[in-house]
Amino acid sequence: MQVMQVMPVTRGADGFSLIEMIVALSITLTATAGVFALMLPARGAFAAQSEASDMQQRLRVVADTLVRDLGRAGAGAYAGATGGPLVDRAPVLPFRAGAADGDRYTIDGVTIYWAAASGGQPAGATYWLRDDAATGTAQLMMSGDGGNDVPVIDHIVGLSFQYFGDPQPPLMRKPLTDPVGPWTTYGPVPSAAIVAPFAAGENCVFISDGSLLPQPRLPTLGAAGAALVRLTPAQLTDGPWCPDESAAGRWDADLLRVRRIAVTVRLEAAVTALRGPAGLLFVHGGTSRGGASWVPDLEARFEVTPRNLNLGR
Repeated sequence: MQVMQVMPVTRGADGFSLIEMIVALSITLTATAGVFALMLPARGAFAAQSEASDMQQRLRVVADTLVRDLGRAGAGAYAGATGGPLVDRAPVLPFRAGAADGDRYTIDGVTIYWAAASGGQPAGATYWLRDDAATGTAQLMMSGDGGNDVPVIDHIVGLSFQYFGDPQPPLMRKPLTDPVGPWTTYGPVPSAAIVAPFAAGENCVFISDGSLLPQPRLPTLGAAGAALVRLTPAQLTDGPWCPDESAAGRWDADLLRVRRIAVTVRLEAAVTALRGPAGLLFVHGGTSRGGASWVPDLEARFEVTPRNLNLGR
């Protein structure tokens, strides 16, 4: 019977044994994997920080744009007998201009009017949210008097407006026979003659009851000098309607009360790999499954007090 002799594995004079090489390679691979495990989150954090900074910049653009145009809503003459905001139309409409009569209030759209520098018809702008799930498009849109729709900022996934107004209705200061104005605290001055469908001394905000001064059609929402009150969608869509109930471009007379607009805007990360599943943190879900690289939606609220609508306050 032959006996097999097992010889010990020894290192050669100029090399390593196979076992030593395998052990060394395993250690090297383990260390390399650990380095990459540390680098990948750092890379994701770098991308997340860059995207977060970009979102802050986009928020600034949105805020600057809306503050600029909302701030000049109703701008008209600042002095003289006709000083005050525009009164022949509502300076602020809570919907897109040209909307159907049945859609006189939308939470994510607003139309603003102000006096044009060249005179003539007032200038205007409309802002609204375009969120098209079919194409994945989420944008703040703007259209001017020309009617052309222009995207302002991409990846806007939330937009809403709230309106705060004067608790006192428009009041007559002087009789219409007085040759020098201003005749009202705000709002359009009624005509002393008959202007259909209103009687003499009446319009969409004033009614004549036989007394010296026409009386307001709008209700009182608070004491004189009280804080502004929030105007609800119901109050802004129940009339009375100006210029009259049958007008194609009619608007609720309570819009003449508006003195402050609160805006809430929400932005998302432009890179889907930085967004997690749709839910509390993300309106539109992304492809990321690791929270280390998530960039949650950014939401901000700011308020604008149009200068010309607050003259005398």
